[in-house]
Amino acid sequence: MSTAPQPEDPRVREWTGSTVVDRDGTPLGELEHVYLGRSDNQPTWGLVRAGQRQQFVPLHQAGAGGGTVQVSASQQQVSSAPEIPAGSELQPEAEWRLTQHYWPQGEDRTTSGAYAQQGQERGSPLSVRRSRGMISGMLLIPLGIWGALVPFIGPYFGYGFGSDQPWLFTMDRLWLSILPGLAVLLGGLMLAPSANRITGGLGAWLALAGGMWFLVGPSIALLWGSGGPDAPFGVTTDSTVIQVLEQLGYFFALGALTTTLAAFALGRLAVRSVRD
Repeated sequence: MSTAPQPEDPRVREWTGSTVVDRDGTPLGELEHVYLGRSDNQPTWGLVRAGQRQQFVPLHQAGAGGGTVQVSASQQQVSSAPEIPAGSELQPEAEWRLTQHYWPQGEDRTTSGAYAQQGQERGSPLSVRRSRGMISGMLLIPLGIWGALVPFIGPYFGYGFGSDQPWLFTMDRLWLSILPGLAVLLGGLMLAPSANRITGGLGAWLALAGGMWFLVGPSIALLWGSGGPDAPFGVTTDSTVIQVLEQLGYFFALGALTTTLAAFALGRLAVRSVRD
């Protein structure tokens, strides 16, 4: 949640223009604005000007008196604070950056504003909730298994190309079914439990590559001159409807669904929300 200056609050009028000192009493500059937490209306951040430079300081446990406002931060912390443009509102991302700077290890402190507490709890930019890729990963796993095994088990129930022998290995089946199926399976296994953007992203890209190969592989296979009854689209006596269903189940529908799930997971992994 963002915080904003509240000019109607008496503490703002009292503190504005005062000299801000660090925890050791070293002057830091003049306090130009006081930002209050929206939930409890307590001083949260202050904008201090020292010469031409403006810096934000924490006012969570600040004490005022004698024309000065003493903050709990050190001069070194204030001087190295991230430079954030001053405005009428302090945006959530800016407040989180300040919180991470002044309390990098999540030390206990009194805070104002809901987002400051969320900022304390946020992890690495690479961390992500497991739910981001879990559903896509769990769906990709059975699709990968199906894609790799259907040429070998399909003949058991009259669902196959060319040969009616189950568990018949050919190079076409290796390149067009087994390898892309394994890619989708491995990608789903990496994506489903992942709480890391890199691991989850690699899994999604691997599944995406497998899905795209299911789509284009049968056409590219024509370049290496495969033929005979064991070719992907070999001789078959099935009806036209069954042939269409076989091509969809082996390659095209499988590839389209896999590609969609992998792309969806990549999109979700690319977004970083305040809950990550």
